[in-house]
Amino acid sequence: MRTTYIIAPMLLLAACAPPPPSSPPPPGPIGAAPSFVAMAPPVQDANGKQFAPPPAGMGALYFFNPTSAGPALKVVVNGREVGLLGTQTWMRAEFAPGERAVRCWGADSSSALPVYLAPGEIRFFDIEMNPGQPTCSVREAPPDQGRSAVLMGGRAFQGQ
Repeated sequence: MRTTYIIAPMLLLAACAPPPPSSPPPPGPIGAAPSFVAMAPPVQDANGKQFAPPPAGMGALYFFNPTSAGPALKVVVNGREVGLLGTQTWMRAEFAPGERAVRCWGADSSSALPVYLAPGEIRFFDIEMNPGQPTCSVREAPPDQGRSAVLMGGRAFQGQ
């Protein structure tokens, strides 16, 4: 009986102890860290990975950052902020057809790529800034490469 009085308080104290520290994410190239951004709900991630056609009269642009290290990058199209891409994340946005300027902003730099978007079109853009790069880059990717990067990544939250 006396053993019960000693063990019970010890178990209660053990239950109150803080959890062990979580291990940090693995470092990227040359010890650089991945960037983290707010993530979209799982249902939005799953829906975007269906690659559904855009609404009638619109076109869709996918933006992805396939790198495992680097800063969070702001994506802007014709002055409209789409959101922030972290490492191994993606976003999708729909636009009316016409000329577009796809721009990334990272650290103290930016880069842009002019694009013509046609109705019903779905296009993919690799947006990244690797450690040691002085500027972020915007590059159109072939559909198979873009789909693969989206399927391997997570959908970043897009506040609109």
